[in-house]
Amino acid sequence: MDLKPALDFETLDKRLQSDFSKYSNKIFKNSLSDLLPQKMIPVIVELSGINPGKKVNEITREERQKLVKLLKGLEMRVSSLLGFETAIVTSGGVSLKEIDSKTMKSKLIGNLFLAGEIIDLHGPTGGYNLQLCWSTGYLAGQSSARF
Repeated sequence: MDLKPALDFETLDKRLQSDFSKYSNKIFKNSLSDLLPQKMIPVIVELSGINPGKKVNEITREERQKLVKLLKGLEMRVSSLLGFETAIVTSGGVSLKEIDSKTMKSKLIGNLFLAGEIIDLHGPTGGYNLQLCWSTGYLAGQSSARF
């Protein structure tokens, strides 16, 4: 997973150098707040292998580049499922019979385009619902621009 997709490796490395310069007297675990959400920092610090109490100005080039590689290519492995009792289901919404599937336009209300979880569709979670939102959103947007 690329946690910083808008930045290439070199740009992210320069960004880290800038942040490390800004926080040179802080300890490593307190130096990433400009770069990452608070709740993610302890995880990244642990995965980096850099001593959390190490002063930022003591972090080596190799350690910094290892951190950049971690941020650009975080590997995650599924180890188990939480089970059926924690599964998520969205139910209800506008019937598919009321929507033109080629444009996502309502068949009942003129100039109304529908997308995402407002549509009564059932399917497995785990990205499928996101893909449904993106795909129908794109189609509805493109179609509405033509009308």
